[in-house]
Amino acid sequence: PTQDALVSRFGYAFVQPEGSSYPPICDMHTIHGPFTIAGAGGDIALTPFRVEHGMIEALGFRIAGLAYLPDVSDMDEAAWAAVQGLDCWVLDALRRKPHPTHIHLARALEWIERARPRRAILTNMHIDMDHATLVAETPGHVDVAHDGMTIDYEV
Repeated sequence: PTQDALVSRFGYAFVQPEGSSYPPICDMHTIHGPFTIAGAGGDIALTPFRVEHGMIEALGFRIAGLAYLPDVSDMDEAAWAAVQGLDCWVLDALRRKPHPTHIHLARALEWIERARPRRAILTNMHIDMDHATLVAETPGHVDVAHDGMTIDYEV
């Protein structure tokens, strides 16, 4: 379903449209389970887990003690099991009010309280989410992502 949605919306990125001189720029990869990315710094093992993103299914990723979950509206118990014992959780927090495809700030903070990561980073925030205000409102172990932010994390 996710691949179908991508191709229907962004088909030109995967297949060269007839009569176009622009080549495709993306390759489609199906994720069936844990996988490894090889790089100059060594292998990185990723474990995907399913979450809801509105009406579609999306994936979060666990990378050692770090979880990355930028597009989520709900999680089942299997996903909750995947985010236990985290050092760092990068988590969606789109707006202050509920949204059909993303969790909002209050829910993100509830989820962080439930999972109890050592550190959490709120991401994917709408332009109306003021960074300085959010920093002042969130607990000390919760960071608010910003453009250009990097995370140093050893796996």
